[in-house]
Amino acid sequence: MAELRYLDSIQKKFGWTNFPFSLDLVPEIFAGKEMILNPILEQLAFGSIVYIEGNYGSGKSQILKHINYKLKNDPAYARFIPVLIQEPLNTEILIHSFKKRLDIDTRIERIGDLTEELEDKLSGKRTVILLVDEAQEMVVQEGDTPEIIEEKNTTLQWIRVLSDFQGCKIFLAGLTNFGKKLNEMFRPLEDRVTLKFFLKPMDLPTTIELIKERIRYFSDGSSFSTNPFSDDAFEAIHEISGGYPRAILRLCQDAVIDMLSNGRESIDGDRVYTIAGNSREIALSPSLADAKSMSKRELEQEMKTVKDQVRPIDGSMLNSTEQQVMKYMAAREEVTPQGVADACNITSGTAANILRKLKEMGYSFRKRQGRTYSYTLFSAYRREFTQA
Repeated sequence: MAELRYLDSIQKKFGWTNFPFSLDLVPEIFAGKEMILNPILEQLAFGSIVYIEGNYGSGKSQILKHINYKLKNDPAYARFIPVLIQEPLNTEILIHSFKKRLDIDTRIERIGDLTEELEDKLSGKRTVILLVDEAQEMVVQEGDTPEIIEEKNTTLQWIRVLSDFQGCKIFLAGLTNFGKKLNEMFRPLEDRVTLKFFLKPMDLPTTIELIKERIRYFSDGSSFSTNPFSDDAFEAIHEISGGYPRAILRLCQDAVIDMLSNGRESIDGDRVYTIAGNSREIALSPSLADAKSMSKRELEQEMKTVKDQVRPIDGSMLNSTEQQVMKYMAAREEVTPQGVADACNITSGTAANILRKLKEMGYSFRKRQGRTYSYTLFSAYRREFTQA
C-alpha cells in the first residue's frame, strides 16, 4: 500500500499511529450515529426483518460491522448475539455461521433443526441478530441455473422462518431496490419487514465528522494539531465525493499522500480539486490555466479524443432521473450540481453523482468554476437528446 511509505512522516508530523484513510472498514468508527444508527438499533427491541439499502460505497458494510462490534463489546447489548455474514448467503453458509457462533455441534439439515437448536441455546433469554451483507445476491439473476434458483428460494424460506422465531432478528443490507426484488420473489417476506432504511449520501457536517473520527482513532493523543484539512478542503471533499463514505476516504487518502510527497503542511480546497481532477482523465474542456500549460499538439489530441468518444446515447444505461437531468442539460449551455438539484427536485449529492456519471460516459465535459464545476452536454448529444 502506497501510504505505508509515509508512515514515519505522518507519525512525526501529525502524531498518527497509522494511516487514517485506507479503505479498510474500522468497526469502532461510525459517523452520523443519530441519523443513521439510532433508528436501525431501535429494531433490536421489536423488529423482525430490516432492509438497509444504498448505492455502492454508501456505507452498508460499515453499518453491519459497527453493529456487530457494538453488540459484542457494549455491556448494554449483552443479551444480543450477532451473527455477521459478509458473503452471498445460502443455507449452507447460514448453517455454518450459526453453528460456529453458537457452538452448535449437532447435524442440521432442515430449518426446523436450526430453530430447535436456537430454542435450546437461547432459552428465551437471548436474541440472535443475523447481519447479512450483499443481500442483493439473494435475488434471482439472469444466468442463474435452476439449481441456484431453487437454493435461493430455499434460503428465503429459511429467512422467513427465522424472522418468525422470537429469538432472532434479521438485518439485510444490499444495493438499492434489493428489498423490492426479494419481496417480488417471495411475498411472505414483505409482511415481516419492520423497517426499510435507505442510506443517503452524507451531508457536510457528517462528512467532516467521518474524517475527524478517522484521524482521532489513529492519533496518539499528542497535543499538537492532527488535522491537516482546512474548512474549504472539507467542503471540496464533500462536493466531489457526493457524500459517499468510500469516495470520501479515497479523496482524503490521495490528498494526504499528495501533501506528504510534495512537502506541504496542510491541505486546502483548491488542492483537493486539483488532485480529484488529476486522478481521472484530463477535463474535456480545459481551463484557461490548463490551456496555457498545454501545447497546441496536446490540445489537438484532446479534441480528437473528445470527437472519438461521440456515440449514440444508450438509454438503457440511464435511469429516469438521469434522463431527466440530461434533458435539463440539453436546454442549457452549462449547469452546476446545485442548479440541477433545484430544477430536478433531487439532492445536490445525487445531482453531483449523476453529472459525474454522464461525464464518465462521455456525454458531457466539465469546467472549473471557483470551488465547484460546471457541466456542459456535448452539442451532438444535445441535438440527439432533444430530438429523441
